[in-house]
Amino acid sequence: MTYAVAALVDIDDFMVSEQARGRSWAQRQLRHADQAVRAATSGRPGATCRAQPPEEWLVLLTGADPDALTSDATALAEDVRARIVRETAWTATVSVGSPSMGPIAAERDARRVNGYKLVLGGDRVIDRVSEPASGGRAAATPPVRIERELTRRVRAGDGNGAAGLLASWVDRCAGDADPQTLRNWLIGQLLFIVDVANRTRLADGSTDWVVTCARLPIEDIITVGDIHERSYLHMWLRDTLGRLMPEPPRRDVLALVEAYVAEHYTDPELRLATVAEAVSASPFYISHLFADKRRTTFLRHLTGLRLRHARRLLSTSALPVDVIAAHTGYPTAKALRSAFRRHVGCSPTEYRRAGLRPG
Repeated sequence: MTYAVAALVDIDDFMVSEQARGRSWAQRQLRHADQAVRAATSGRPGATCRAQPPEEWLVLLTGADPDALTSDATALAEDVRARIVRETAWTATVSVGSPSMGPIAAERDARRVNGYKLVLGGDRVIDRVSEPASGGRAAATPPVRIERELTRRVRAGDGNGAAGLLASWVDRCAGDADPQTLRNWLIGQLLFIVDVANRTRLADGSTDWVVTCARLPIEDIITVGDIHERSYLHMWLRDTLGRLMPEPPRRDVLALVEAYVAEHYTDPELRLATVAEAVSASPFYISHLFADKRRTTFLRHLTGLRLRHARRLLSTSALPVDVIAAHTGYPTAKALRSAFRRHVGCSPTEYRRAGLRPG
């Protein structure tokens, strides 16, 4: 009787690294990885190797002794993993299935074992997996609940924040579940997000799933069942929630600041800190925006507004200087005179006598 044992070689974090470093770089690394896998399997009796693009290889061993096959497959898996680490910029996970009657069943079992990469993490040989401690029955609920915070982020339109929260939640729950249970919990959270994010309700207040599923088809959610790489799962979550909750357009903070200052510059208590608080931005960021976009400072911008108003009043009215100071954000006539001499080059009275007009 002939048995078969499959070892599935799976490059860790392939999608993330390809996205970060480019396709050409990834293709070069794949060639090195392919050479490493084939060098490890070459010359082994009963061993065959088949690449399964983009980043997997299926190594199949056949023989009459199932125990010897399992031992050989585990040793081969350790050799392959070590070679990939040594000869490429990657790590790899090699999942070894149980002895089976035929290559199809052997591959199926290796893929089942590889599913445990989701909960165990990568850079390892996985050759023994156990059922949950409950005797095969998964826990009814996850050990950590995040629905309240998830609701807050979804309602704020924070797709990236919701995706990050879900990703960290998966990491925290991974040690308490088998892969299928973890995926079921995650699908439940995704459906919860869909329900919270949906603004279209039926007359009884329930979600209009017809409209909801047009925005994010259920089959897109179900594809999470095929993911066994946590880094790829994180990418998938950002993409999926981004489509469900498009990020709101960025606020034009500088425009908000300039509008606020234009409305409040006559207030002598106006400060950068009070403007920053009013527009929900940091004083440092506002200062950076003025330097980068306007080539000036917040204080110069504020002073310019005040002095333009003061020059207009000096040219078009007979108001005393102390009254003009009060109308333009200066606490005293002395403060206005000081600013005028520093920035205009003369006193307010001299400006008025000269009959100058604001530019």
